[in-house]
Amino acid sequence: MGVPNLDCGPMRAEEFFAFTATRPDDEKWELIEGEPVLNGTASRLHQKIVGNIFFALTELSRGKDAEWEVIPGFGVRLSEISVPVPDLLIRPDDDLKGVECNDMIIAFEVLSPSTANKDLRWKRKAYATLPSLRQYVVIAQDALEVVSFDRANVFAERRFETAESELDLPIIGARISLRDIYRGTGLL
Repeated sequence: MGVPNLDCGPMRAEEFFAFTATRPDDEKWELIEGEPVLNGTASRLHQKIVGNIFFALTELSRGKDAEWEVIPGFGVRLSEISVPVPDLLIRPDDDLKGVECNDMIIAFEVLSPSTANKDLRWKRKAYATLPSLRQYVVIAQDALEVVSFDRANVFAERRFETAESELDLPIIGARISLRDIYRGTGLL
């Protein structure tokens, strides 16, 4: 039989999707510069914040008959070797098929101790390469703090740190209060 030859180059997107199709649905994999990365299980607080944002945005989209949709845990193909998965994304509402998109307009990441450095450094830079992206929002789960990077401001940082603050999402004509983002977390 012998020893098979292994391709030691970076994993490509199609190989990654074939691989993740064999994995359980509850595993969250990302392809980061050719390396498949399994993310740890999210904490209750992390999931509570993601749920609060998802609920608020879903309600806003229904009330406006919006032309955008909010999707949790969906892959974004940035290149043939990078398919990160933001906690939530907003993209045009159409008949997208498959397990990935390349047209997100807003990305949301809730920081976890194990992913904070990657989310603040690599993902911020990588998402900025996607022409459709207009805003990248990072949410702390251990403090009342939201940071928004907006393309209109050359991805300059804006911070929101009080319960009365409102995160504005101008590309979709929406605002979400930090009170709504952190509802039920014990941080208010």
